[in-house]
Formats: sequence, C-alpha cells, structure tokens
Amino acid sequence: MRSTLLLLSTVMPPLFLSAPAIAGPQAAQGWYNERGYVEPAGDRIIACHGYGCTRRLALSVDGSLLNRASGVLRSAQGSPATERQALAEVIRSYTAYLAASLGGKPDVPGSPPQMSGVHGQMDCLDETANTTSLLLVLQEHGLLAHHVVEHPESRGFFFDGRYPHFTAVITEKQTGAEWAVDPWKKAPGQRPEILPLDRWRQDS
Repeated sequence: MRSTLLLLSTVMPPLFLSAPAIAGPQAAQGWYNERGYVEPAGDRIIACHGYGCTRRLALSVDGSLLNRASGVLRSAQGSPATERQALAEVIRSYTAYLAASLGGKPDVPGSPPQMSGVHGQMDCLDETANTTSLLLVLQEHGLLAHHVVEHPESRGFFFDGRYPHFTAVITEKQTGAEWAVDPWKKAPGQRPEILPLDRWRQDS
C-alpha cells in the first residue's frame, strides 16, 4: 500500500452552496471544484480527514480492494436493491482501508467537535468526499450497473434546529430514485447507511 502525505494549505469555501445546474458524473466531479477539494483521477484519490478536508492523503485505491469490489458488484447486478447492498459491503471494506492508510486513532463516528483537526478523524464533509471518490472510481471501472454517482447533498441550516450535514448520492438509472450513501455515523469497517435521499433529508 503506497501513500504519500500531501502538505496542502486550504482556503475553505463557504459552507452553503447552491444546487448544481447539472446532474450526473459531471456534477459529482464539479462538487470537488466548488469546495476546493481534489477529485479522483484514475484509481488515485485524495483522502480527506481532519474535518473539512484540512488534511489530505494521496493514495491509490488498493488493487485487492478493487478486485473484491468487482467480484461483489458484478455478482449483484440483478437489481438496484442488490447493487446497493453490494455497495454497502464495498464501502465497509473501503472505510477500513482508509483508516489503515491514514493511521492513528480510528475515526470516531459522528465527528465529535473535540476531534476537529486530529489526524485520521473525519467529519461529514471528509466522509462525503471520500465516499464520492470511491463511487466515481467504481463508476469509471464500469462496476455500477444500476446507479449513477451524483452531486453530494446537504441538509440542516442551523435556523431549522439542525446542524448542516452532507452525504454522497447515487441515482437509479431507470427510475431516477435518489439514494444517500452515508457512513458518517459508522465506525471504519462498518456498513454505511444507504437510504432514500428524501428520508435522509428529514433525519436530524
């Protein structure tokens, strides 16, 4: 496993951004530009951590992880539902891989404020960037038969009593149904939440 620590200084963009004008992969990739993050290139991703992607690690998605993901996803192409179940398993392995790559204390679920800036700890923006990066890599390899990776979404605006929260998003190709892919409440190596985006938006 080869990883190179990037020493980058980042000027953080505004928290709230308008909805994308386009949908699909271009919108998903455009999200990185909106926030000043780095989109994946080939199998290379820039893993975000430290909260708000203030710390970054360049790494290649492990070949054995991709091989396992290929086997799991190709055997689950019978329906969108089975593909989402397979994606949950792939992301479970991916979050464990990220934790091992970053080192240090494994990420604490739910981004406690006292962990801000700590190496290896991730808030919802870090989780969203890292999950979307994996989804784009899988899509580039032709492993998503029933879904398209979309622009990440947010919920909560303080004034409605909810803290802002972000998630990766996929859309069913045939129906247009949108799904949140959110590992934020889960420890590394646990299956993420994958639920209808409308229901995710209603959660606190």
